[in-house]
Amino acid sequence: MAETIKVDHFATTVRGLFLAPHPLPRESREVPLLPLPLSSGAVAVAEVVSAPEGCAVDRLEVIEPLAGSADAWRTRETPLEPGWRLVVALGGRSASRSLSGRGPERPVPPGGELDLLNVGGVTGLCSAPHGPVVKLRILGGVDRGGRAALMRDLISIPGVGVPVDEDAVPSTPLVLVTGSDMDVGKTTCAASLALALRAAGIRVTYAKLTGTGRMRDLMRVNYGRATGFFDSARLAWDFVDTGLATTFEIPGEELRWHARLLLGHAALHGEVVVAEVADAPCADGSIAAATDPWLLSWLRQRGLVICACDTLGSTLIVHWIRSHMGIEEEDILISGVVANDAALRREAERMTGAVLVNCTSPSGLSALGGKTAGGALADWVLRHIMSRRRVIA
Repeated sequence: MAETIKVDHFATTVRGLFLAPHPLPRESREVPLLPLPLSSGAVAVAEVVSAPEGCAVDRLEVIEPLAGSADAWRTRETPLEPGWRLVVALGGRSASRSLSGRGPERPVPPGGELDLLNVGGVTGLCSAPHGPVVKLRILGGVDRGGRAALMRDLISIPGVGVPVDEDAVPSTPLVLVTGSDMDVGKTTCAASLALALRAAGIRVTYAKLTGTGRMRDLMRVNYGRATGFFDSARLAWDFVDTGLATTFEIPGEELRWHARLLLGHAALHGEVVVAEVADAPCADGSIAAATDPWLLSWLRQRGLVICACDTLGSTLIVHWIRSHMGIEEEDILISGVVANDAALRREAERMTGAVLVNCTSPSGLSALGGKTAGGALADWVLRHIMSRRRVIA
């Protein structure tokens, strides 16, 4: 029988322990511990060994029950202290501007040490061992029905089938937000667009298809804030809700299955689906989802791509989107930092042939939504959707 161990925090990436079927009690501060070796994809109980100053990742985004509610939770970020016990997920991360690392290549026994790779609690072997990182000692797994819990056991999106027919795409319009790298404005674009569309009375759903698990982007696009409360009425989901801690090191066909599950779920619940991929569409952990034939068929019939770029040179990603995804320039809009300067905007339009729009500019979209930041994006998207409908008809 598994022993019970007290823990201080649950990372948001293991939220399925509470949100998936057969959940832990909401107020749990103890978990049943199985002191067994754990592989990548497992849910782990770990103790903070050290949290030195200067770490690129020095805190944890945690999930906690919202007091006074039976169905609401909150997220917040907390600095880490040696001796704290955390529930995290084992996996890898690819990040050009932050920590990168891989999931453990062989099972990690109790007492083995790993590195905290991201704020959402994904833990593995950092690829830059000489820099300061938060060290975690693995204590074991969380007992779930007599075996250690795996992320794939924690699917919290209920009852929707995974589309398999490439020609049978949803009738819901799809906006795919991508970019040239991490931190170039993708989520800012998605959040501004969603805000303006909602202000105009349109029901928007959001799906983060790839990346490394945390809730910040979901919260920003769904609620307009990076942390705080959420409940089962949220209209934003990511690959964590389909049972992945990270999309890095996941086989291509498996990753496409998870992306299709997310997109199919979002299409059932929204009038417009906004989807996002991490980093660039050609990056490890994103390319399989971004080039999925079913997704591309949906985009060509009823969708468009918003590409966030931060420099004039980074707009070259538009040529990759054309050649590898088969999306024509009239179905691509460029935004991000490069669209905020008039001179850069003119030169980027000349180089790419695509339209550039500042993602925070208002527009005459409607009496309600036109003054909203992101109104110019929403105006362009809605006109594009209506033009596509006329072509389809």
